[in-house]
Amino acid sequence: MLAFHDNGEGRPIVWIHGFPHSFAMFEPQLAIAGFRHIRVDLPGFGASPPPSGEHSIADYSHEILDVLDHLGIAKTIVAGISMGGYILMQILRDAGHRVDGVILIDTRERADSDQAREDRYKTIAGIEKDGTAGIVDAMLPKMILNESRRAAFREIMASATANGMIAAQRAMAGRPDSTATLRALKAPALIVVGDHDTIATVEDARRMASLIKGSKRAVIENAAHASNFDQPAAFNRAVTEFLGTRFGSK
Repeated sequence: MLAFHDNGEGRPIVWIHGFPHSFAMFEPQLAIAGFRHIRVDLPGFGASPPPSGEHSIADYSHEILDVLDHLGIAKTIVAGISMGGYILMQILRDAGHRVDGVILIDTRERADSDQAREDRYKTIAGIEKDGTAGIVDAMLPKMILNESRRAAFREIMASATANGMIAAQRAMAGRPDSTATLRALKAPALIVVGDHDTIATVEDARRMASLIKGSKRAVIENAAHASNFDQPAAFNRAVTEFLGTRFGSK
């Protein structure tokens, strides 16, 4: 089973991290009061061991559902950033009846283009040849705009294993398009994006919001791809407002 971290009391929120992150990227969100925060470590990230072989986005989805089963949680709000958003959309396909609400953070619904898929395999080759440090260094400025937050976030990224990163890149390269999934979504949804995110852009967030009837969109100023960590106060305000409007305080 995936390593997980269970904090707080109230209606549960499952937080799914991105690439190459861990549960620790959601530490600032523990300040959102009145909710039970369940933060998972995907295989090869944080405290979860790397996968033994090929992994798909559906495999990650099933492992998170296993954690919910272990905790006896029938329904939950699900929040996913970047790759975590891809997994969230897979959970909607696998077990949409278990999702009370959706928070899509700095992600996109479209499958990879041919160029993006090729770039992922170049990343894999780079990790296999030179390890993970170069990838972390190259990605960090795209993750965090606020320089005072970069050192802490680099530590999170540096904890990822090579095998975990390689499996994640392959899984993301093969993920399906989720346009129809979002169009069919009936649960309350918030789409959050950093205004300086060059990986999953403001336009991506706008397009996703247009697919989900009644959804709310929040643009976090002076934030890059990891908007929740880059500008945690502004991010938490946006999420707290959404949760209060749609779910009350519990």
